[in-house]
Amino acid sequence: MGKPTINSPAPDFTLPDGDGNQWCLSEQRGKVVVLLFYPGDETPICTKQMCSVRDRWDDYTATGAEVVGISSDSVESHRKFSEHHKLPLRLLSDADANVAT
Repeated sequence: MGKPTINSPAPDFTLPDGDGNQWCLSEQRGKVVVLLFYPGDETPICTKQMCSVRDRWDDYTATGAEVVGISSDSVESHRKFSEHHKLPLRLLSDADANVAT
């Protein structure tokens, strides 16, 4: 994967979400996309941050933004984390940490 640079589009990637569906960045072209990288599901700080996003979800969606979380956790971990905390955002599994690094 290419290294991102300021004022340039992010390198394209495709990752599975908590339902096993593939999400591709280039398919979001023309939309505002917020990528939330975080270390792990069910960790104290990450859980607090993701619940904060959930609690302010209307602020995010009012802008029309597509908001996704990305960590190296598995698809199954994301599914459970999302259900446990009622997270409205899509969580993507970067199991090999290719996108995050």
